[in-house]
Amino acid sequence: MQHLLKDKVTRLGVTFLDRYLDIHLKDIDIDYMDDQRRMRIGSQEMVNFGSDSFLGLDRDRRLHQAITDCLSEWGTHNGASRAFSNCALGGQAEQRLARWLGVEDTLIFTSVTLANTGLIPALVSKRDLLVVDRHSHNSIQEAAKIAASNGVTVRELYPCLPETLESLLQSEHYDACLVAVDGVYSMSGQIPPLAELDRVARAHRGLLYVDDAHGIGVIGDRGRGAAHRALGTLQNVLMVGSLSKAFSCLGGFVTCKRGELKRILKIKSNTFIFGGPVPPPYLAAIIAACDILESADYDRLIAQLRMLIERLVDGIRNLGMQVLGGESPIVSVTIGDIEKTFRAGKWLFDHGYYVQSATYPAVPINGGLLRIQVNANHTAEQIDGLIQAIGKMKQCLV
Repeated sequence: MQHLLKDKVTRLGVTFLDRYLDIHLKDIDIDYMDDQRRMRIGSQEMVNFGSDSFLGLDRDRRLHQAITDCLSEWGTHNGASRAFSNCALGGQAEQRLARWLGVEDTLIFTSVTLANTGLIPALVSKRDLLVVDRHSHNSIQEAAKIAASNGVTVRELYPCLPETLESLLQSEHYDACLVAVDGVYSMSGQIPPLAELDRVARAHRGLLYVDDAHGIGVIGDRGRGAAHRALGTLQNVLMVGSLSKAFSCLGGFVTCKRGELKRILKIKSNTFIFGGPVPPPYLAAIIAACDILESADYDRLIAQLRMLIERLVDGIRNLGMQVLGGESPIVSVTIGDIEKTFRAGKWLFDHGYYVQSATYPAVPINGGLLRIQVNANHTAEQIDGLIQAIGKMKQCLV
């Protein structure tokens, strides 16, 4: 074990866990949860603001029914890598996602992490350039390491601005270029300038690759994501979306052209071949979730969610605290110091509200955040209670 501790990040992580054992609130076990995000952890009852089921569809009876109905026909698993065989629901779910997004086709993976780590190395080769936003998701960073080990030239984009990308691409020589960014940053909830980045990338023979895991279902027209909202279409980019956040199902997907491109992605993405399939009941639930996103009920859900987000952001800003995000359900409050961030999260926990204390390496070392995730099935009273608790916490700790 000692040789594992030679790694700086591992050593730092273990030190944090040991030093802040009573306040870091990681690896917790939830004993109970209801339809309004009330939950129990041990003897403590509280409101859960740590769920990324943004639309509350994990509690939706329509998804429950789709899963239940599918079980009797397909069972819990179709029992084979998709490289060998697919249940019919797989293709149906991919086409249903494509119809909702207005693209030719999609390809489903078992998670966004597996999608990114399989797709990005598959899309670039030795004479190509891979540009990666410094603040993009960990799975993109890991994919870049795999691509680099394959001989691909990898460059970091920081800050994530069109002029920075322009300068970088002008200084490089390559056959093809892939620019990988997030649609919504997972820690802060902020959105990069996607339209401008796309314009620069295409002007230099590049393709924008957007991990929109945290934007799908909640940003843009009918929840088609930050990339669709910025560009008006997903025809000229590759967009990866999550099926486990706003969808409350399982898996991830990438938009693609039907035919040759989809076949190449299947052949070259190791995580598609070796990652296993999404179980059939969840494929049925994905189709049901698409139906909800295109229904009048979605208008009600998203209006409720946006009202709650606005209420929270305004309330925290009125306390004189710095808020990041505000367009997506991820609302982050800047704390700074690592220990102070842990103590702030634990103070709220002890007073009935669970939020996530995000610290290094998920954020810069002195950029600790309280990461709040708003769900459509929260209530206005719960939002107001959290705001009041944050105000009291500020007086006591910050």
